[in-house]
Amino acid sequence: MATMGFLLSPLSWWNDLYVNIPIAYGLAWLAGFITDKKYFGVWMIFFYWLSNLAGLLLIHRGMTAVFKSRNNESEPFKRSIFRDIWVSIIYTGVLAILVYTGILKYPQDYFK
Repeated sequence: MATMGFLLSPLSWWNDLYVNIPIAYGLAWLAGFITDKKYFGVWMIFFYWLSNLAGLLLIHRGMTAVFKSRNNESEPFKRSIFRDIWVSIIYTGVLAILVYTGILKYPQDYFK
């Protein structure tokens, strides 16, 4: 569970291109069938953040199961959470720029 969370979380910034962004892209594409496709960018950012959140929650759940007692090292953890949030914000900004400049778009729009 923790390994799967690590792969989805912002802690593994190196695999966003291979995991989180394709997940967000695919789910945004599916959401385009339900809603208007003009919201593709909004859906993509939403699902990107959701996949990162799911990763952090899976890590927490997995590590809680492994280590029942918690030691008192909360300061470095808080610092790393703030770093992870900033990394997520930066990736989200890049993702938003790619969507709104038309580099990433709704899949069917590539064939027009």
